[in-house]
Amino acid sequence: MMGSSQFAIPTLELLLQRGYEIIAVYTQPPRSANRGKKITPTPIHEVAVKNDLKVFTPLDFSDEDSIRQFESLEPDVAVVVSYGLILPGSLLDIPRFGFLNIHPSLLPRWRGAAPIQRALIEGDNKTGLSIIKVTEKLDAGPIFLKEEMEIDQGITASELSDELAVKGADLLCRVMDNLETINPAEQSHTGISYAKKIDKTETRIDWNLPAEEVYNKIHGLSYQPGAWFEHRGVRIKILKCELIARNGKPGQVLDQDMTLSCLKGSIRPTLIQRQGKTPMNLKDFLRGYKLEIGEKLS
Repeated sequence: MMGSSQFAIPTLELLLQRGYEIIAVYTQPPRSANRGKKITPTPIHEVAVKNDLKVFTPLDFSDEDSIRQFESLEPDVAVVVSYGLILPGSLLDIPRFGFLNIHPSLLPRWRGAAPIQRALIEGDNKTGLSIIKVTEKLDAGPIFLKEEMEIDQGITASELSDELAVKGADLLCRVMDNLETINPAEQSHTGISYAKKIDKTETRIDWNLPAEEVYNKIHGLSYQPGAWFEHRGVRIKILKCELIARNGKPGQVLDQDMTLSCLKGSIRPTLIQRQGKTPMNLKDFLRGYKLEIGEKLS
């Protein structure tokens, strides 16, 4: 099993429940995290240790020693879920059944690093999961199983990720249960799109966009890293919002309920987070923080 983030945990736990022999867990090395910069293992590392599994944390697979170490395990199959490291071609042929990957999109749409976020930011009304065989070309391997799901109105990237993580674990195990007989199908060569990694420069809210685009970005970036605006030197994240059919100047505060005007239409936050504070609903936020009607946000 190779994984690092929270998204990989349901897969590791389900593989354990189903009785698969997990001979090792590979995850990214412990790194400094949070304000205290305390060295912290990945979420998968912690679950592996609790289950007495052998854990390896290579920086990468650029040296022969790390590849020989993996080869010495003699794995039947490697499962990769949100691992975050590039796997060289010399590694991919070592397991008897190769490498399987859970990718949270309907491939070939949204290959790449941020498929869940990009689907929401672009306003997709459906997404899904693809269990693929890993090849050297990014997310381009043949597909074993695919499952589609509707995207609920107002769902955040974090909430959608949690849903897909659980569904993906089940889909992966369906492939594992039939590994000796199931054959993958080549991906379509049309409809390919790439979900590039979220850049910090994208996270600031641009009020000169239509309200629907602002709404999509807010939910696509929530809860982390979060879409934000600045007010009197304070950074404020909007984690959830609703669309409001009102117009004003872009960035203008339209009323005491914090209706915020965009290029066309408006949004109103429903979950909001002031810099250094915990998220709270709009009513609680406005109890301790006021914006003037008519002022313009940056």
